[in-house]
Amino acid sequence: MKNTMDLNLYRFLDLLLEQKSQVKVCHTLNISRATFNRHLADCRDIFSNELFIATKGIYEPTLFMTQILSIVKEPLDQLEQAQQLSQSFTGDNVNFDFVFYAPSALSTLLTVPLLQGLSSPEHHPKISMVDWSLEGVEHPKSGTLSVGISGYPNDVSERIVERKVGSLALYLYVSECHSLASNATIELTDLEHIDTVRVSMGTLDDNSYYARLKKQTGIALTQKLTVASVFSALQCVKVSPYAFVCFHIDDGMLPCGVRRHPILLNGHKMSYDVGIQYHRACYQHPVVKEIEKMIADAIESL
Repeated sequence: MKNTMDLNLYRFLDLLLEQKSQVKVCHTLNISRATFNRHLADCRDIFSNELFIATKGIYEPTLFMTQILSIVKEPLDQLEQAQQLSQSFTGDNVNFDFVFYAPSALSTLLTVPLLQGLSSPEHHPKISMVDWSLEGVEHPKSGTLSVGISGYPNDVSERIVERKVGSLALYLYVSECHSLASNATIELTDLEHIDTVRVSMGTLDDNSYYARLKKQTGIALTQKLTVASVFSALQCVKVSPYAFVCFHIDDGMLPCGVRRHPILLNGHKMSYDVGIQYHRACYQHPVVKEIEKMIADAIESL
């Protein structure tokens, strides 16, 4: 076996393992069939192994090939991610799409600040706000910068960096006819037997963060109604005896007749720590630093 190898050949092997087709690999890499055959021959020579067995146009890996790629797959992914993010952040020259994985409530607060911070009159990058998913952050799609935004801290793998960016005070939203509407502040214990409406948090619903939170407070809210958005939750509060726990929502967004009250835990204001997650290949990249500052500033302004 030779001691050196063109890293592009590892990418070629990884793609062939995934697609199992000469036609597909040639199309993806924009190479000819002759180049495909030359790459495969070079790899077989380097490793002194057949690597793939072709049957009716389907390339199946040998055990040796599977073992080799199990070793190089993760560093190869990190290398490709680092390459696509290698250019410095200069505003209009960002050459990738942004995908933010955040639960609905945080999306409501942060979409506008992120849109304003990442856009300019001359440049409008593609920005997507989707349900929170560590899987999406850990395995970002090619050409995208993926950032998770959620409660902090979480259990993350070595491939993900997580940082705290701020804390948000928690409030209770109730109809002016609700039994708690006259209270200046609300102790969390006051909510123990109150029916609450909640906004679906996607994959965060089963996350260990919320299990820890319940254990710390010793109080489990009675959540009988689940909706898809903050707007829907507020509308439900307006017309029913449900209560809604959320962050600060501007008065202009509150329906008429809905009141906001700070929530206390043992006499102290309750808060929700917010963190961001991103692939380790993006660590200290200027655009990630800029995004972190945008989110921190938006949280601090509330």
